[in-house]
Amino acid sequence: MTIPRQTGTSNDLAIHTIVDLIWKNGPITRAELSRFSGFSRSTITLNVDNLLEIGVVNEETKDPHNEKSKRKCLGINKNYGVVIGIEMGASRCEIGLCSLTGDIEETSSFHLNYSLGPHSILEQLILTIDALLGPPHKHPKRILGIGIGLPSPVDFSEGYAVHPAYMQGWHEFPIKNILQDHYLCPVFVDNEVNTMALGQSCLSEEFRGANILFVKVGSAIGAGIIIQGEIYRGNSGLSGNIGHIQIDGHTEQCKCGKLGCLEAIAGGDALANQAEQAAKHWKSNLLQTTYNRKGFLDAEDLQQAAAKGDEESLRIIKEAGQVLGKILGKLIIFFDPKAIIIGGGLTGFGPQYISYIRESIMQQCTPWIRSDFSVRQTEYGSNIGIIGSAMLCIKQLFDLGYLVHPLPDEKA
Repeated sequence: MTIPRQTGTSNDLAIHTIVDLIWKNGPITRAELSRFSGFSRSTITLNVDNLLEIGVVNEETKDPHNEKSKRKCLGINKNYGVVIGIEMGASRCEIGLCSLTGDIEETSSFHLNYSLGPHSILEQLILTIDALLGPPHKHPKRILGIGIGLPSPVDFSEGYAVHPAYMQGWHEFPIKNILQDHYLCPVFVDNEVNTMALGQSCLSEEFRGANILFVKVGSAIGAGIIIQGEIYRGNSGLSGNIGHIQIDGHTEQCKCGKLGCLEAIAGGDALANQAEQAAKHWKSNLLQTTYNRKGFLDAEDLQQAAAKGDEESLRIIKEAGQVLGKILGKLIIFFDPKAIIIGGGLTGFGPQYISYIRESIMQQCTPWIRSDFSVRQTEYGSNIGIIGSAMLCIKQLFDLGYLVHPLPDEKA
């Protein structure tokens, strides 16, 4: 199914502008809409009434507890329909049903084994979505759209992965077109860290419209770049691929084939390997005990040992944070963002890990930053992937006008 961009008359422009203003600035009054948009009161009234009839927005008294207040405000109707947000990570697929305002209603997940190929994973994905939706009487609201974050470079316009590092068979696999045909709704696909960055930007009032860098630290390391509230994807969709910046003096083998990549030094798999080496060389009794019991170690084992005060585990985590912070500090000097937001599984190492990153950043880029610059962990936790993919979809629905005009293949 081909879903065209919505274009048309000046009336289309007016209603798209109004619904976009309500989404970004609501709750908002009709008078404020007129002032912000430049449209006449009559134009605002005509189009707002249309939106209320469609059901995209609702209008409520701003202060329902004040009987004297008759001022009504417009907001997005979160019950208009559901948006599906999907984060496909290195080992798990997280799926959420979200409202039109980005609130998560229900979630589910399943383990990913990329060696099975895309068709097997897509089948499991559809089964999981259908289970979340349940029978029609449970979720009578239509699916407005689907947003997907992939752990790979992505061709955003075509909606597929491009030369993924470990997703066997996913190069140019048409996941966007397959899901559009199956669910008869728009589907938008992007790199998973880009979606996380967009979700953070859209939902954090402090960062809305600002320049930020979102860094995911997990098995892999990547960054999403937001410039004035929009994703910067680069010329070929490879922007933010910081995990493969090579670090001087390091020769660790990276999965990409190069030596000394940041990911091969400070990524989750790399840290698990360092923990195993520490156990094998009797540098940590805690790690050695766990290794002897399990036969392997992962980042969670390292986290648990550090929480118990294991010095070797604390050293590994500290050095990883410092190495990452050093690279990020250099990027800040170049990009000058308002903030760096950290997400991903390794944030489970706790506040001290974030402080190691922050301290190393400040050593690199002081005095070339403003006093309001911040380094912090995302407040959305492990849900940021679902939220980000949902917000990618929601933003496109508003930008392209799909909430105002029914899609050609959809029987409204």
